[in-house]
Amino acid sequence: MTPGGKLQQGLRYLLLGVVIFMLASFILRSPIVSWYLHRRIDHFNKSNQATLTISKVRIQGLASILVTGISLKPHQGDTLFKVDSAYASFGILKLLADRIALHDVKLINTAILLESHDSTSNYRFLLQGRPQEGDTTTGPVNYAAAIDRIMQFTFDKIPLSLDIRNFTLNSITGGHRLGFHIGQLTLSDHYFRTKIEVAEDSTAANWIVAGKMDNRNRMAEFRLYSGDSAKVVLPFIHYKWNAQVDFDTIAFSIAEQEGGSGMAQISGFGSLTGLRVDHRRISAGTVTFAKSEIRYLLNIGSDYAELDSSSRVTFNNIDFRPYIRYRPKPFKQITVQIHKPQFPAQDLFSSFPQGLFTNLDGIRVRGNLSWTLDFYVDLSVPDSLRFYTSLDRHQFSVLSYGNADLTKINGPFLYTAYDRDVPVRTFMVGQENPDFRPLSRISEYLQMAVLTSEDGGFYQHRGFLPDAFRESIITNIREGRFARGGSTISMQLVKNVFLSRNKTVARKLEEAMIVWLIENQGLSTKERMYEVYLNIIEWGPMIYGANEASRYYFNKDASRLTLAEAIFLASIIPRPKWFKYSFDDSGHLRESNAGFYRLVSEKMLNKGWITSRDAAKLVPDVELKGPAKMLLKQTEPIPADSIEN
Repeated sequence: MTPGGKLQQGLRYLLLGVVIFMLASFILRSPIVSWYLHRRIDHFNKSNQATLTISKVRIQGLASILVTGISLKPHQGDTLFKVDSAYASFGILKLLADRIALHDVKLINTAILLESHDSTSNYRFLLQGRPQEGDTTTGPVNYAAAIDRIMQFTFDKIPLSLDIRNFTLNSITGGHRLGFHIGQLTLSDHYFRTKIEVAEDSTAANWIVAGKMDNRNRMAEFRLYSGDSAKVVLPFIHYKWNAQVDFDTIAFSIAEQEGGSGMAQISGFGSLTGLRVDHRRISAGTVTFAKSEIRYLLNIGSDYAELDSSSRVTFNNIDFRPYIRYRPKPFKQITVQIHKPQFPAQDLFSSFPQGLFTNLDGIRVRGNLSWTLDFYVDLSVPDSLRFYTSLDRHQFSVLSYGNADLTKINGPFLYTAYDRDVPVRTFMVGQENPDFRPLSRISEYLQMAVLTSEDGGFYQHRGFLPDAFRESIITNIREGRFARGGSTISMQLVKNVFLSRNKTVARKLEEAMIVWLIENQGLSTKERMYEVYLNIIEWGPMIYGANEASRYYFNKDASRLTLAEAIFLASIIPRPKWFKYSFDDSGHLRESNAGFYRLVSEKMLNKGWITSRDAAKLVPDVELKGPAKMLLKQTEPIPADSIEN
């Protein structure tokens, strides 16, 4: 045989061998895959305190698999999940490109049980991280590329058709039971709609979930609403946080757009109608949000993510277009910008959620408003913080007030003091009260000392001090906790006179709005506001107002206080019940108070509120001559102050 003939014969034998191998692999594909899966299962079982079992594996066609008798049971605890049968077919071309893309999926009789008691659970072993072998990634993360990979992976796993029958998910947390059941869920031509039966302890409800999933165009959307002509009540919330959250309909969509070079773009919308929230940390009663919506465009670059300014947030009758940018590396940088041009002012007040601002319910206004917000911070350099916000009026006026008379502080009124959210004393703020003192009868030393320590710009600002707020944010960033607030005297006054003592998100927001109205509409003079403030703030156990404080500590009228006594009273405003801890065993002020005296007196001197002679004669000490003197001899735990100043 010639060399050429031998080569041809060798190629024929090689081709025959390849054909026989491929034929044998196709015939034996189920045993081969079964052998491989069982090897992986054995490895999983040895690495985890659990037993994963599969009864049978069968390969159907070129790229389909049927698995029956699947179960996973931890060594300690009930079975985590069981599936009678699971079928999946894959896209061959993507499979050849090392991408697993699902075409058809069927799940029959699936039961999942999540059980947790105290510190044990039947699923925690799946959440425990393990070191990743061979991971040598040390370079910077390209966020645009990462998002693209995540979107590709996610939408590859959304099948073209889906058929789920008899799916049950149960959760047992302590004594709390929660269950979800789907009789059948079918995805056909990208659309789906199904009923979810929800059971929580002794209650039951039906939800409807409908939507569209398109893996080719990488988009998905869904809607969730009640199937019982009632609201959807979020389960587990009441058990975990003693709160109730329900709504009419929630909708969401997400789609990947064609971004520019090196950038990924994601767009979509989210909406929520008829939302009701009842939690003591938000408001004293139920808060209702009629309609909220966002239409968003996210731009993700190699090292940043931003909410594009073309995005729009709608809240009842008002909308705005925010710009938010977050750059995590090399240092975390946050930018937030909002510019809302002139809009009808009533739109803002009509958009307040029902039950959130009880004092402002029913307020009627006219004219326009405009809003600007500019915020930036590099968290590695807190002093880089930039903060500016302004709610500007344009021919704005109040036609009628809501539930509260915001002008009541201009005349005599009854004030109720609280201790730990409990009313402890009610007294008249006005001449009918023998301890009431107009500003003309309150020591100027006390007036200036309190202004210096609490709000040096009170007579100049309109309720807010952006610089003080900026400094408080910087301090909180540096210390990694809420260590400093930025309240002005106006804010403290409104908080004590008009608002409940419950520390809620609603109270803080309502406080800001009432302060803005009083200050910008000139509903009261600065002098009257400060006069009321000095006559109601807490200055010791059940001691309210400057004159009561003067008699309690020094057995004198508020008009006769010395500079040292005035600075002492100013020093205890933040913690009035702690006053006795400012003194040592000999009855003198502790040396730690000297710094406060020096700081306040220097500021007062620089502003011309005291003379250099006053400052030179100042000694950081006082002598108690009133009833407070008796408390210095008593020892008891440091109390919590209840009246916020």
